[in-house]
Amino acid sequence: MSSYDFDDTIFRGNSMRRFSFFCTLRLPYLILYLPVVLVALFLRALRILNKNIYLLLLDSFVVFVPHAEKFVVKFWDKNIGRIKPWYLAQRQDSDVIVSASPNFLIAEACKRLGVRCIATDISTKAKLNGKHCHGAYKVEMFRRVYGDVPPEAYYSDSFSDKPMWQFSHLGYHVKGNSVKLVYRDGIEQK
Repeated sequence: MSSYDFDDTIFRGNSMRRFSFFCTLRLPYLILYLPVVLVALFLRALRILNKNIYLLLLDSFVVFVPHAEKFVVKFWDKNIGRIKPWYLAQRQDSDVIVSASPNFLIAEACKRLGVRCIATDISTKAKLNGKHCHGAYKVEMFRRVYGDVPPEAYYSDSFSDKPMWQFSHLGYHVKGNSVKLVYRDGIEQK
C-alpha cells in the first residue's frame, strides 16, 4: 500500500480554501465570516492561537452552509479534475490518503477515487474530535487504523510530513508534478 498527502500533493491547490471560495460564491453572506478569518490569522501570527484552534476557526465557516454535504458533492463535481495526472497514472485501490484537511470534505474525493481516507475528524458542525491530522499526528492516526505496518511509500509536498516519510519504507517529496525520493527506511536521501 502507498499513502499520500492530499492538498498540493495529489490535488492541485488547497481543497479547503477552494471549498470556502466555492461556498462563498454561492452563498455571498459567508463574506461576513471574513473578520473571523482575519482575526484568526492575526492571532496565529502572534502565536496566541495553537494550530488546532486556528485551523478549526478557519474551517468553521461550514456551520453557516445549509446542507453542507450537498455543497461538498457539488464541489467535487467541479473539482475532481484537479487531481494530478501523475497520481492517477499510479493510483491503486490499496492507496490511503492521509490529510490534515477535514474528513467531511476529503472523504468524498477519496470515495470517487476509490481509495481509503484518513483525515482530520471534523464535522460540518465544526466539531473537532482529537487534533488535526498533521505532522507526527498523521503517523499516530495511520497506526490506529493499520497498526505498526508502514506504507510502502508516502508522498507529500510538505516537510511537516517528515514523520510520515520516516515511518514509511520510501518517502517522496512532491513539488508540482515532480516527485523526488527523500527518505528510504527512515534515512534521509541526499
